[in-house]
Amino acid sequence: MKNRFDDWPVVTLVAEGETPGEIRDAVLDLLHSALQRRQPFAAVLDLTATADVRETGPDPRTAAHAKAVKEIRPDLASRCRGLAFVARGRAPAPEAGRRFWGCPVIQTTDVGQAGSWARDSLAAAGREEDP
Repeated sequence: MKNRFDDWPVVTLVAEGETPGEIRDAVLDLLHSALQRRQPFAAVLDLTATADVRETGPDPRTAAHAKAVKEIRPDLASRCRGLAFVARGRAPAPEAGRRFWGCPVIQTTDVGQAGSWARDSLAAAGREEDP
């Protein structure tokens, strides 16, 4: 798993075969690190290399992950300008993602599109914040 902050305020996570539970842990770690900067940001979460990885049974951390998102949701709502999930397969409705995360969410199969959307989301939010 790779986290990149070298394109701040766009942060990137690239998962490389980890289990869904490990990915949820990494996403939360990435978001916590970005929130600690106390500045607006957007995130690209590249999960394309994990499409075939499955957990062997229910992950007991699922409830803890959901609770952790609930705890950071107010900070995500105020600082995160967008989460772009890059994955194969069908995506949940964007409205459901926004309700869960507290910020705009898209899912795409194209990393370049995700990065462009993240930068556009930051730019649009910046224009809205300017008087």
